[in-house]
Amino acid sequence: MSTQLRIFKADAALKWFKAGWLIFKTQPLTFIFMHLFIGIVGLLSLFLPLLQIVSALATPFLTAGFYQAVLTKQQGGKIMLADILKPFSAKGNRLGLFRLALYQMGAGILIALLANGLFSNAMAVMTQPDLDPNTAISQMLESISFANVALFLIALSIYFTSFAYAVPLVYFNKEQRILNALKSSFMVFYYNILPLSVYGIICALLIVVSMFLSLLPLLILMPICYISFFVSYQAIFMPVVPPSDDSNIKPLSSEQSGRFDA
Repeated sequence: MSTQLRIFKADAALKWFKAGWLIFKTQPLTFIFMHLFIGIVGLLSLFLPLLQIVSALATPFLTAGFYQAVLTKQQGGKIMLADILKPFSAKGNRLGLFRLALYQMGAGILIALLANGLFSNAMAVMTQPDLDPNTAISQMLESISFANVALFLIALSIYFTSFAYAVPLVYFNKEQRILNALKSSFMVFYYNILPLSVYGIICALLIVVSMFLSLLPLLILMPICYISFFVSYQAIFMPVVPPSDDSNIKPLSSEQSGRFDA
């Protein structure tokens, strides 16, 4: 059975982002440190190439842990930094996340090979020793064709849209077939292109403004973007937030939890 998804109008993007802010401010420092932890794991792979595979395999688990923390807050619970590691020990979900990580690694390699093939001449120009920078830039631009750039951007768009919602689909929807999860994620952008475009524009503008001010606002903005993106997943695939197992915990309101059924 195919995964059912809901279609929203453009103004839903504002509601998702607002819900992200409301959830973030319930425990801002925890969400900031969680996002920093994900970023540090990614940066380690840049400085220590041997950790690239470890980082690639761990990222879906850490992302799922961040999303699980958001769900816990929606249910009215408390979270801590260590909660981001819970998916590593979650029975029944680990294999799916591991297989998804392998698929993403393979797709990343294909994207890198495509870039190398399309822009090999430009790379060759940039690696020439003792070449005047202005001359190098001129030759590089001449070696790049519009068709190659368009083809690469299309491939990159398919890659990002296919994997954007794959982690929550595998972890929360328990989608066992990775190709189905990738297809469902891709189709979200086809049917909800307007709200997701507005959401992307909002995030991009805020990131640019933050970079002009200083990098410090990004410490707040990026976790909010992560949270609000998960809220968009919930709105599209999981409109009703499941209750906590603890009956004594009071969940957030519908608006705060991102339950926008209209």
